[in-house]
Amino acid sequence: MRAVRLLFLVSGGAIATIYPFVTVMLQARGFDPAAIGLVAAVSAVGFAVVVPIWGHLADVTLGRVRALQVAAIGGAVVMVGFGAPWPPVVLGLIVVVFTMFEAAFTPLADALAVGMMIDRARQYGPVRLLTSLSFAIVCIVAGFLYTAVGYGPAPFLWAASTTAMALFLFLIPNPPRNERVTTHGARGGSMRLAIASAPRLPGVLLAVGLVYLDILSGLTFLSLRIVDLGGRPSDVGLSSGVGALMEVPGLLVAGVIAARVGLRGLFVLSAVMYAVFTLSWVFISDPTLIIATRAFTGFAFAGLWYACVLTIGVLLPGRLQGTGQALFQTTAFGVAAVIANVIGGFIYGSFGPGFVFALGSFAGMASALVAWRFLPRRGERQTTQTEAPGESGSPSGPDGRAPLDRTLDPEFPGPVLTP
Repeated sequence: MRAVRLLFLVSGGAIATIYPFVTVMLQARGFDPAAIGLVAAVSAVGFAVVVPIWGHLADVTLGRVRALQVAAIGGAVVMVGFGAPWPPVVLGLIVVVFTMFEAAFTPLADALAVGMMIDRARQYGPVRLLTSLSFAIVCIVAGFLYTAVGYGPAPFLWAASTTAMALFLFLIPNPPRNERVTTHGARGGSMRLAIASAPRLPGVLLAVGLVYLDILSGLTFLSLRIVDLGGRPSDVGLSSGVGALMEVPGLLVAGVIAARVGLRGLFVLSAVMYAVFTLSWVFISDPTLIIATRAFTGFAFAGLWYACVLTIGVLLPGRLQGTGQALFQTTAFGVAAVIANVIGGFIYGSFGPGFVFALGSFAGMASALVAWRFLPRRGERQTTQTEAPGESGSPSGPDGRAPLDRTLDPEFPGPVLTP
């Protein structure tokens, strides 16, 4: 687990060197809000396409460690080219391809961690907060650096940190791959098995998608709003850094809250809290006050992240965690991001930021209602299940494939929650 903690620490710092600044970097290169929204939307489409592929590569083909190493090196190589004086189309394409490599980082790191934990409810928060802590520190420092010298160093800082991440991954053993998918040739690969194994999963993903419409209205457009109000790169960095810093106590408290109200209650409380402060951005016109509100959204984000990752950990067996976490990320930063960025970019340019944040807040409130229906409840009984849905009674199901045996999975430490 020490190597996994180091992975979370390094990956958070790597992402902080560039991810919070992508939109303002594009703005500095001449992109207007609609064009930035278009690039973000195309990036989100790429994200939605590749994250399930990364999940399949991690669980079935390469293993989680090797897949992460490929993503880290690929992302390092691609983003170095952003500093060159390319035409806008090429710059936008670089951001899209960068996103497709970066897409693997979080879901595969979460899958590695969850697969190795015996007591996920207690262990996950303290590990995940290392990412938030390093992200916050590096983001704030990078913001002041870019204020002083411009965004020129950003691609190179990213490349150096992701290369270091690829090297640190050699310290982590590669978990066994899911031979069931390879051996039995399931149509749809590991994604099909994940959905078949958890009938509640589509409803969970709907709740995730709605709340991330709210979250992404801030991630994509709040930095533009801060700059439009006279803020500097250091203010953008502080906005993201303050939010990430508050994720640290948020992740520690999330486990306590989940123990009292369940993952469903934690998600609902966090979604409502995030939506309330998103709505506040409709009325606040002072960058300093906006930065202050990010402390509360950071706390809420931590609760949402904890609830989502642990819900996937509950619903799916250990050997499908890479695929399950990838589905969470695909919904959050893929499907939801496409909708948020395409519509948000148009609305921001045509009607102003207030409408973007108001619609985001509405989506956040709607997600709380959906989550109340589908996420695990506190004290809900757990039962063992040795057969995947649609497979019955014998060593092979009706389609001739062997059933998923969750109770005998050496990576899955406990029974699966059933609807």
